[in-house]
Amino acid sequence: MTDYPYMLSNNKIQPIISKIQQAARPAKFTLEFLRTLGFTSTNDRAFIPLAKKLGFLMDDGTPTTLYDQLKDVTSSAKILALQIRTLYADLFAINTEIQRASEQEIKGALSRVTGKDEDGVNRIYNTFKALCAIADFSGSIQVVHTEKVEEDSVPSPIQSESRKTEFHYNIQIHLPATTDISVYNAIFKSLKENLLL
Repeated sequence: MTDYPYMLSNNKIQPIISKIQQAARPAKFTLEFLRTLGFTSTNDRAFIPLAKKLGFLMDDGTPTTLYDQLKDVTSSAKILALQIRTLYADLFAINTEIQRASEQEIKGALSRVTGKDEDGVNRIYNTFKALCAIADFSGSIQVVHTEKVEEDSVPSPIQSESRKTEFHYNIQIHLPATTDISVYNAIFKSLKENLLL
């Protein structure tokens, strides 16, 4: 069974993200840093494990590259939507537009996926809806790379001396559903070493 994080004070998610966008990037996102942002309630502490599950923080609280994108107001809503789709992959497998579904449908899916009782499902549902309310699910994020190869690189017996052949490759990368940032780092490192020459 899947276990999703939740915040009892889920109405604080948007204000915390707004403060993150205004504040300098911390070396570690700790409870003390959260307090300096003005969030001192014990219920506010649940933001940190939620941010870790969403891929914005490493297990030790170190901000990831996704954290930097969350700080950028021009990309924050889209990167949040991408990470919601990743974290709640089991829900989106049931309905690819589950963020638009009715409360009854979402709670039904949560109940099947998590096996939680009604109270547990309600807590997760409220956090999920609070996240979706500030995310932008329109469009998609994809990596497209175009590579040009000339005659000298691809010899052909039927190719004339004066003619050059061009090959164009459009590569779309569909990232796996994971909150482990090291998986993404490995993918893009491999791309850099093998494609981005």
